[in-house]
Amino acid sequence: MDKTHLYVAARYIELNPVRASLVKKSQKYRWSSASAHIAGRNDRFVHVAPLLEMFGKWDDFLSRGLSDEEVERFRCHERTGRPLGTDGFIARIENVLGRMLHKQITGPKVLQKKNRNLQN
Repeated sequence: MDKTHLYVAARYIELNPVRASLVKKSQKYRWSSASAHIAGRNDRFVHVAPLLEMFGKWDDFLSRGLSDEEVERFRCHERTGRPLGTDGFIARIENVLGRMLHKQITGPKVLQKKNRNLQN
């Protein structure tokens, strides 16, 4: 995931227990890092400095919430296993891994060629 999407990803993860109606506030969920980030103190599992330096006051950061579109985008990438990021970011990952990660044209090879010709 590229840095642009990191902000949304952090909120998405922290707000999952709230969306699932497990708790009313993220920091009340036992396995959430929200309480450590809001308190500004490390615990056994969480080192708060990296995210607090990027996002500032954690409860303000979480209170911005997520749009339905942002939630759906993350769910789509969870289902497909494809990385979430800009085209440039994904191209860099593909280069490092030596394999294609972005969505390909589906169907028989003959139809793929035909579709490519129609796009050009």
